[in-house]
Amino acid sequence: MAEEKPKVEPASGWPIVAGEIKVGDPKGPVAVAALASETIVKDIAETPGVAIVGPVKTENIGIEKVIANVISNPNIRYLIVCGTEVTGHVTGGSLKALYEHGIQPDKRIKNAPGAIPYVEHLSEEVVDRFRRQVQLIDMINVEDVGAIKAKIAELVANDPGAFPEPPMVVKVEVEEKKVEEVLKIPLASIAQPVMFSIEALLNDMRYRVQLIGRTWRLISGVGSFRALGLSLGLALSLGVYALLLFFTTMG
Repeated sequence: MAEEKPKVEPASGWPIVAGEIKVGDPKGPVAVAALASETIVKDIAETPGVAIVGPVKTENIGIEKVIANVISNPNIRYLIVCGTEVTGHVTGGSLKALYEHGIQPDKRIKNAPGAIPYVEHLSEEVVDRFRRQVQLIDMINVEDVGAIKAKIAELVANDPGAFPEPPMVVKVEVEEKKVEEVLKIPLASIAQPVMFSIEALLNDMRYRVQLIGRTWRLISGVGSFRALGLSLGLALSLGVYALLLFFTTMG
């Protein structure tokens, strides 16, 4: 009879980050990142030994969610990265690069091939924990459910038991503001010049431009820089219009 491996309870409320995921056995040793292949998720979720599975589409927020859910469950000791690679984002390649090389001080994934491979919500300590807790299995561009299940069975047979450290919880906040909301400038208030100074207007514009840059860097893939340029151009145009209106009302 095989020796039963030690298991622990994952963090309260696990999985701690929601998304297009399916939970199997919380004490299973395998997590599966199915990249762009959403159609294989259901079959894999029902496989014995799988703790969690879901698509992972972006090389920033998507990777952050994977890591947050893995390190908050010490029972997970393997991460299979499979399914069709995400064009432009190169999410699988970026996740593999993070596992192999870690991150830079500016939160950029070292040697990542993705368009915007920044994990802004993860510290080096969090990334180090992830790299120590799991073994990454590279099955990028494999969609054969039979082959993936065979690998899962192999890993389950070699389950080393729970990682010998408590669950680590990291908060991943996703910017939900729409770009069009960020671009709103309170033009009505400009009709009251006594209450609205040029300095306040410029500060408001600067803040909004920063929000636009952050939003696009987190949610955009291929063509993001062109879209960012258009957004910044629109924001600056609105700002110039606001200044002209301000001087008109002053006159």
